This record gives sequence, structure tokens and C-alpha cells, in this order.
Amino acid sequence: MNQISVLYPEIDLLDEQGRSFVKLRQADEMHVSSISQTTALDLNSLSQFNNWLSLTPSAGVAVASSNKQLMTCTFEYSKLVQAKDGSGAIGIVYKEGSNKFGAHGRFHEAKNLKSLITTGLILNVASQVLAQKHLADINERLKSIDQQIKGIRQFLEQSRMVKIEAFKEHLQRVGMLLKEGEHVHTDTLHLLAQKSQEVRAQVIHIGRDLEDANKEINDFDSNSWFGSNDLRDALKNKIGRIGHLQREYLIGLQCLLAANLILFIKHGGNKEFVIAGNSYLDELGGQHGLVEQWNVTKRRVNFHLSKMKPVFEWAKSTQANAHLVEAKVAEVQERISQDTAKVRELQQQLVHAQNPRVLLELEGQRVVRGYYL
Repeated sequence: MNQISVLYPEIDLLDEQGRSFVKLRQADEMHVSSISQTTALDLNSLSQFNNWLSLTPSAGVAVASSNKQLMTCTFEYSKLVQAKDGSGAIGIVYKEGSNKFGAHGRFHEAKNLKSLITTGLILNVASQVLAQKHLADINERLKSIDQQIKGIRQFLEQSRMVKIEAFKEHLQRVGMLLKEGEHVHTDTLHLLAQKSQEVRAQVIHIGRDLEDANKEINDFDSNSWFGSNDLRDALKNKIGRIGHLQREYLIGLQCLLAANLILFIKHGGNKEFVIAGNSYLDELGGQHGLVEQWNVTKRRVNFHLSKMKPVFEWAKSTQANAHLVEAKVAEVQERISQDTAKVRELQQQLVHAQNPRVLLELEGQRVVRGYYL
């Protein structure tokens, strides 16, 4: 459903099943003044709204005339008796070969069309202009992904992360086309969908390695007689590996969600990509997902540190090593918080793309300002 807040009478447009697909609501000046200027529509978007709004009357007629439920009759129009003044047909049918009435036409009034104004074209402008807003953000998201990859390149599992990095580069090329308003060829979108499946397989593989890495922490032996230095180094290395695998996994998810947003918009709102995105988030935050695995691992690390009490070592030395391990855990926690937030932000953009909303300010039936909501 597209919702447009606009200085205009309140209008609801319903489809044949009674579902609202466009809403127009009047907004007060306080609402307008509270909108951030950073969300303002550019001049090109305002021009598109004005072009489409100027065609409002003809758009309403076109949609109404193509709606089979607007008015139906039990006889074809040509069989009805034509009015003598030429203004239409009378709902009567003559008997064949005579001037006697043979039957009456039965008409059915439309029940599902609540309003007849700014229908198809407003839906078009809402989906296209607002989709461009979401697609314009793709480049910024991809820059963030690129920085994450560069930051951990020396730790990457080359056999699979190379594919994810190549996928990211493909996304960047598509993003550049979208930013410049260029046409994205169907073959390019098909290739994007195909590469998404390949990257999804890599992400699943990383997830399995992550499970094994967490298990290594669970099975870790924290007993020692002669010192905790080796325990400290071993724990830090294992925690570090978990951190790198988490970043690889989350980078892969971010790429997949960016691709989903592009494919969702360019394929006319296909729900397949919404379902896929929701499944990624369910996987991330599920009972056995990355977040819960990490929470379990943190508790296990704390348990190991509580058991780490070598006999032949000063207590303050053991405590110092424990603090170093805790600092490593905090470092990994900070990164996972940042990366999971980016994943959720991308999925939220997909949610917003399903229900685009914009506020328009009209003067003299022309749009003079507009804001994304």
C-alpha cells in the first residue's frame, strides 16, 4: 500500500477486493514544519509529481473505465434500445425481428471503488519516486560494506570471501546505474539474482564454521598449573576467529539484503525478496542464530575465566590475563553490535519500500515541496 500525506481532501482508493492501495490524507502545518529538511524531495521528483498530478482527472476515468466491476449489464450494449436523443442506451431489449419489448437489462452498481481520483498514476509515482529514494541509499550501504571488507581482508577465508567481494563489486556497478538513473537491463537483474544464490551458499558455509568455532570455546580446557599466559593467548585467538567469522557472515548478509532491495523494487514488489530478507533476520536472531551463539559463548568465556586459577602464579597476574581476554570479548561485541545493526537497517529499508510514504505540499494544484516520511 502506498500512503501519501498531502494538503488535499482525504481520499481512500480501494482495489476490487476492498484493500486500500493508495491513501491521501490532509496534513497540518505543524506536521510539515516537523519534517527534517534532509528528507526533502529533489527537483526532479517534484517535477514527476506535478506531471502525474496534472493528469489526475484522465487517470481516474481511465482506471474507472477499465474496472469491470464499475457497472455490468446482462446484455451486450449493442442489443440495448438506443435512446432517441443519442445520449446512450435504454435498458430494454426488443424481441428479435419486432419492436416489442423482449427483456430488460439488469445493471450491477460498482461496490468496491470508493473514490475515483488520482489512482493508477499516483500509485505509479509513489512506487517509482520513493523507490528511487531507497535505491539511492544503496551506494552508501555498499561503501560501508566495502570498508568492512578492507578492514578484515588479511583474515578472510579466501575461497569463499572472494565470491562475496566479487558480488559486492557487482552490486556497486548496479548501484551506480541506479544513482545515475540509467536503465538496468533484465539480464543484469537475472545475473544479480543468480549471484545472490551463490553468495547465500557461502554465507551458509561460514555459518557452519562459526558453529564449530563457538564449540571450540565451549570445549576449551581452562585448567593450568604453571601460568595463564598460554590460556590467555589460546582464548584470545579463538575469540578472534569467532569475531572474523561473524564479520564475514554479516558482510554476506548485508550484500544479500542490498541485492534483495534492488530486486524487490525492480521486479515490481515481488514478495519473494521480502520473504528471503525476513528469513535472513530470523536466522540471525533465532534460537541457534549468530547472536544467540555469541551470547552463549560469552557466558562460557566467563566460566573459563572463573576456573582459570593456576597454582604457581600470582593472583594479580591471572587477573590481568583475564582482563585481556575480557577486552577481546568486548571488542568482538562492539563489532557484532555495529554489523547486526547494519543488517537490520537494510531489512528495514525493504520494509519501508513495501509501504512508501511521502508528504506533499501543494499551492495552486502544484507540488511546491515534498518530503520522504
